[in-house]
Amino acid sequence: MVASVMPALASWRVRQRDERVVEGWRYREAWKPLGGAHSLSGRVGSGRWLVVVPEGLCGDAWVAAVVGALGSGGVVVEDGGVGCAGLAERLRVAAEGVSAEGVSVAGVVSLGAALASEVMAGLVSTAVLLQALQDAGLAVGLWVVTRGAVSVGGRDVVTAPWQGGVWGLGRVAALERPAVWGGLVDLPELLDGRCARGFAAVVSGVVGEDQVAVRSSGLFGRRLVHAPGSGFGGSSWVTSGTALVTGGTGGLGAYVARWLVERGAEHVVLLSRRGPDAEGADVLRLELETAGARVTVLACDVADRQALADVVAGIPEEWPLRAVVHAAGVMGESVPVASMGLGQFEELLRGKVDGARYLDELTRGLDLDAFVLFSSGAAAWGSGGQGGYAAGNAYLDALAGYRRAQGGRATSVAWGSW
Repeated sequence: MVASVMPALASWRVRQRDERVVEGWRYREAWKPLGGAHSLSGRVGSGRWLVVVPEGLCGDAWVAAVVGALGSGGVVVEDGGVGCAGLAERLRVAAEGVSAEGVSVAGVVSLGAALASEVMAGLVSTAVLLQALQDAGLAVGLWVVTRGAVSVGGRDVVTAPWQGGVWGLGRVAALERPAVWGGLVDLPELLDGRCARGFAAVVSGVVGEDQVAVRSSGLFGRRLVHAPGSGFGGSSWVTSGTALVTGGTGGLGAYVARWLVERGAEHVVLLSRRGPDAEGADVLRLELETAGARVTVLACDVADRQALADVVAGIPEEWPLRAVVHAAGVMGESVPVASMGLGQFEELLRGKVDGARYLDELTRGLDLDAFVLFSSGAAAWGSGGQGGYAAGNAYLDALAGYRRAQGGRATSVAWGSW
């Protein structure tokens, strides 16, 4: 009898060992309080700061508060409708004006992302500004500001997920242009005196951190910390009804579909651009049907809101939608951040960003077992030449946080190298 159970025991031990190894690969983003933040003086040094603001928003009260936090050293430069060359000229003129006063330019603060109302605007403004700084011959640190793009935990929630993408872009810029990259700062909606002093201390380099959230309760530095699971294998999670998988006929989508069927999905909807004409789609359908699931394979551009809405509306009442996995997206060619334009951002982000946003909108209020977004380590720690890809995935991370803050289920999984 012992001999008959030994192979099963050996197999169990191997699985346990492998699962322990995988557990060691799990990390999550955390925000660590930075000690002594309240004692910071908020001094910004002797130089003057150039504050780049979207055209027409110089009179905004929040903008005035941010500029005021830099003391008397803030020089506003408007950005809008002049292109990279025009912005470079405005920066050059502003810098010359500062030099004429006998002081130096301490650095540049960009409020473009913080004042943007959609993903693309903040990304393009940041990329254009990086190139304009180079063209203007300004070798000073650039600090990009967001407002409500991150959550430090507790009651502090993500309120502007569309600004989250610039955090991924910034991490790549830090690798590509370290000499002119200052960092990323997230500010609250209300910039009180304590926040103003903290912000000034961060951009002046006193804090010594380049990814910081400024709050009335103090300053918080971004960290990646080990995140072990609650148990090996996650065997307790089950689902039912319909599971919707974007990028469903690709290698990763197919793997997810098999796993969802194993976990109880009765109906699987697989979306991809080619749908049933995709290579291997028929084989995957047969495999899943053999496993006991009903399978629908559809050609659908997930960046087309109406097309995606039709798919969701067409899910049978017999098998209500219970799980969503957004695995669609492309990496694209390696392009430096400062060389990226609107067209390149749109090409890279259309399916990943728009698809995620529409899935979120179309499933709000539904009783889901899971809403999962497939992100990337490129967003977590940056990857040279992949600024657009990192930005798109950082948006997914922020969107997951925003959806949870609204009371919905959401998980963003940032995959590392395969």
